[in-house]
Order: sequence, then C-alpha cells, then structure tokens
Amino acid sequence: MLWLSMRAKGQLNQEECWACRIRVWGILAGIVLTTLVPSTITAVPQAEPLLQITEPSAGSIVNPGQTLTVKVTSPTPALFPEVELVGEAIGFAGTISRLPGEFSVQIPKDIELGRHTLSVGGTPKSGREPIFVRVEIDVERPDLPVRMSASFWRIELDTPGERIPLEVFADYSDGTTYYATSSSHVSFSSANTDVATVDAFGMLTAVTPGIGSITVKYTLGDSKLLIRIPVQFPNPEREPGGSNFVFSISPGMQTIEPGGSASFKVTASSYTGFTGEIVLSAHGLPEGASASFTPISVHASESATLTISTLRATSLDTYMIFVTGSSGKLNPTASVLLIVTTNDKR
Repeated sequence: MLWLSMRAKGQLNQEECWACRIRVWGILAGIVLTTLVPSTITAVPQAEPLLQITEPSAGSIVNPGQTLTVKVTSPTPALFPEVELVGEAIGFAGTISRLPGEFSVQIPKDIELGRHTLSVGGTPKSGREPIFVRVEIDVERPDLPVRMSASFWRIELDTPGERIPLEVFADYSDGTTYYATSSSHVSFSSANTDVATVDAFGMLTAVTPGIGSITVKYTLGDSKLLIRIPVQFPNPEREPGGSNFVFSISPGMQTIEPGGSASFKVTASSYTGFTGEIVLSAHGLPEGASASFTPISVHASESATLTISTLRATSLDTYMIFVTGSSGKLNPTASVLLIVTTNDKR
C-alpha cells in the first residue's frame, strides 16, 4: 500500500521508485520472518548431574593392592544426607555424610585384571529415587608377565558356528597369577579366519574345516609376550578311501628382514585318484604383507610358488602362515613359519 500511494502522487523518479520498492520488500520480508521465526532462540541449559565423581577419571589405570582415593561432589550437596560407594570385586567400600567428600578404596591384590566399575549412590532428602553415578577404572599390573597360559592348549572344532570362550592367565615374577582375559594389555587374533574367528573378549567361533591358530598377545609398551593355540577343524567330507588330496610346502621355515620376501613351493598330491582343480589361498600374514601364488590353482601332482612380501614397517615376529587348498567341500590346510627379524637378532 505504501508503494502504490507514493507512485500515484508522482513524488518519485525511477531510481527512487526502485530504491523504495526494495525497502518495502525488505520490510515485508522482515514481517514474514518475524512471524515465522521467534525473535530470540534460547538454548536450554544442560543440568549438572546431582552426583559427580571427580576422581579418578574414567579409564584410570590402578594396580592390584593399591589404595585408591575416590572423590565425590554435588552442585547441591545439602540434598544428600549420605552417599555410599560399591565396587565390582570390591564390594561395599564405605559411606560419607558430607559432600564434597572422598572414599579410600583398597583394590584387592587378587582382583581380575581389566576394567571394573565403581558406583556411588545416595538418596535425596526430598524422597526421590536413589541417584547413582559410576566410573570405570582399569586394574593392571605395572610389569610384564614372565609367562602366559590359556584354558586350552589345543582346540578341535566340530561344527560351523560352534563357540568356545578362551580364558587367559598371566604369571608374574613375584609368584602371583592373575586372570587376564579382560586385561587391556591382552589381545586376540586368528591366523586363519576362514577356519575360526576370535573377538576382543576371547570368544572363538568356528567357520569352516581346516587348521589355524589363535594368538594371545600381552603388550606393555615395547615389550610383549605371546602364546599360540593350534586350532583344528576336521573336514567331515574327508573319509578313508574317498577322493581326497593333500599338499606339502617346502621349505617349512624361512627367515627374512622387514621389507624382504620369501618363496615357498606348494605341491598337491592325491593317493585316491582326485582330479579336481585346487584353488590356493594364504592366511596369517603379517599386517600389510601380501601373498601371491603362481599359478593360483593346481591339480594333483602339480606345484605352485607362494611368494610372501613384507613391508619395512613389518613387526619383528615369528608368523605361522596357513595355506589352504580348496576344491568343492574339501579344503585341507598346511602351514609354514615365516620369521621376520634383523641381522643383529638372528
């Protein structure tokens, strides 16, 4: 209406008309935006937890037998007449009647290694439900074990999908032994995931027939200790007198430096008249390493060359390499050792 009335009176030239039109559109746009969008958007403040553990921080490393201080506070300390602390494998640890306050917690000397939860709880004076706050600590020995052992020294699987939990124990130089399956220093890996897989908690799952191994490694800084558990999954299709094949690998062991390569001769054999094609694959390689077969498949009485190439960054270690020959439901496996080391450690 403003634009029309001003134009009718003839009070504006062309440039002034355009300037006025722009101003009017701006006014109208402002009215629309004001209508659709609130003039002020206020962020809702996040309420502070009524109970807070200020010490230790989540993931703090604590030693068995150590006395741990747990500090508790609240933005409304008068709300709680008292609070209590309870811990996994620790039990009831005490009560404090004034916040901020602190607990003195004795970590058992024979506690399982790994993560444990401390819980602090209190019932407000207002009659509300009890309020809890938790923190997770990591109980670990400061030294490397002198040896490790597992609940199985050898694993034989029966059916695909079968699950077996592994348990790990660590022996230390002071004569103590700790249950270490859940230790943050312990890791699990499968050298042949076609045969069996293992998760971060040591749960092994059978996949397909063949042979492999599970490596349990304890790593502390630059030091490590490991054990290998052989895994065998017999093939139910392999029957005495049936049409089967086997193969051999030579040499059975080679030593190379990081960045080097090694070659092995893989030969297939059959004493039962097997005539099918055998496709070769390798498992358990060092991280970043590669394996190639020339040719990729063979028949009985034929050979292929396996070449394993490592990186300069490949970790110094002894690796068990598994070679599987697959033909239909048949997949026998053979293994060789690859030692990656340097001249000064041979």
